[in-house]
Amino acid sequence: MDGPNRKLVVLMCMHRSGSSLTANILQQLGMSLGPFELIAAAPSNPYGHFEAIPFHSLNRRIQEWAFGFADDLPEDPAVLARFLQTQAAWPDERTLPEEWLEEGERITRVLIESGPVSGFKDPRTVLVWPFWKKVFDRIEGVDVVSASLLRSPHEIAMSLCTRSKGNMPYWSAIDVVGVHLARMKAAAEEWEGDAHVVRFGTSRFWDDTKNLAEACGLPWSDETVRRVYDPSCVHHLPAAVAHPSQRILNELGANAWADFDPETNAERLAEDARRYEAMTQGQLATTRNELGKTLVGLRQVEFQCNETGAQSRDFELKNSLVQRELAATQQALAETEKGFQLARSCLEQTEKQLARVMETLVSNQERRVQAEQLLAHTQGILAHSEQTLLETQRRLAESLDQQERSLKLFQQALATSQGGWDSDRRRLDETMTQVSQLQDTAMRKEQQLVRSLEREEKRWLENVALRRRLDRFESNALIGAAVKGKKQIKQIWLKLRHLGPSGELRSTRVDRPS
Repeated sequence: MDGPNRKLVVLMCMHRSGSSLTANILQQLGMSLGPFELIAAAPSNPYGHFEAIPFHSLNRRIQEWAFGFADDLPEDPAVLARFLQTQAAWPDERTLPEEWLEEGERITRVLIESGPVSGFKDPRTVLVWPFWKKVFDRIEGVDVVSASLLRSPHEIAMSLCTRSKGNMPYWSAIDVVGVHLARMKAAAEEWEGDAHVVRFGTSRFWDDTKNLAEACGLPWSDETVRRVYDPSCVHHLPAAVAHPSQRILNELGANAWADFDPETNAERLAEDARRYEAMTQGQLATTRNELGKTLVGLRQVEFQCNETGAQSRDFELKNSLVQRELAATQQALAETEKGFQLARSCLEQTEKQLARVMETLVSNQERRVQAEQLLAHTQGILAHSEQTLLETQRRLAESLDQQERSLKLFQQALATSQGGWDSDRRRLDETMTQVSQLQDTAMRKEQQLVRSLEREEKRWLENVALRRRLDRFESNALIGAAVKGKKQIKQIWLKLRHLGPSGELRSTRVDRPS
């Protein structure tokens, strides 16, 4: 894949140093930026950044690993102080992750394959140059061309301050530019391959770019370059500042910025200082406005908090009232449960008495079997409604008619058999006595059941009233859950009440009159 005629251009630059314009010109002249997605345009770079995202992303990770920050300038004062103190010295004592070297080699090979002349640019490349040297050492048969893009530190600092709307300190930006230029100078001194300098913002920019293009084998076209170059995107003029970065710039740029007229230079510095001061004042005014809005918002929040506190106190008062009512309701429920238990005990006693009556009827003679079955059926119906009791009485009357017919038959048989009349007469008297006793017992049970139903109906009406009060409490979210649990326990109890004497489920409810 690597041929001797292939060239890889590495644009060594600082942020806001004309690198996007230079990369755009070289791309229009035929240099490939690879099959990668580029960083989109922004208000500070309306024509685009011309930076491949894979190189940009890898450089950010390496710079953060080496120096503690990934953006243009460190936001943490401690990280900035350490960066300036060490002058971005490469941490040789640390070992680079092998997967990063493999990733750098892979994307570089893909870039080289994209065209005879290819290249990439990212301002972080200057700081992480030791990493890329190791990557390039793994690739043979490719000419790596290093191009140092220079711009006066004052222009770069003003451009960074303008882009940040006055949030970035001017002298901090100058200091960072000095570190970048120092690293660029160190890289240029140790580089043994083809190296070029492009001096942006000077009269030599056009010739420097042309020399770089021709050295890479790109055909130069004035028309193409003029179409790409937009002077309106240059918002600042060069000026010399009393800073070490100015000295390094003159050394790298062959004193291209050393012949400033002192008066003109002072005027530019004063004008840019006033512009920076205006930006700072505007940002300060904006901050004050935002602070005022924040204070107003805080007062509103404080007022709302006071209102909320008052509402909370009202709620606590209401909650205490509800708690007292809940306690009263729970006490009433406890009393109701006691009433239910008493009613259940009465019903159980009634069922036991009915069971004893059934056992007595079963022990009667064969002629009383039908009456015993009718009476057992009547007991079940009496537990639910008076209509069933009437049906039982009707069947009992039929039983008496049958017994009377049996008596007539017995009298007819008595006429034919006078000898056994006395014995049969006694049995008949006993039968009539037992029937009379059964009728009296049934009447007493009926009266007891009616009284029990009346007491049950009274308790049921009291329970309805309590349920209505309970519904009002169930609508409250705080005590609704507790009442609901009590209600479920009650439903389970009601379900158990439906078991009859034999353990089978009753056909109708017995917890209230029908």
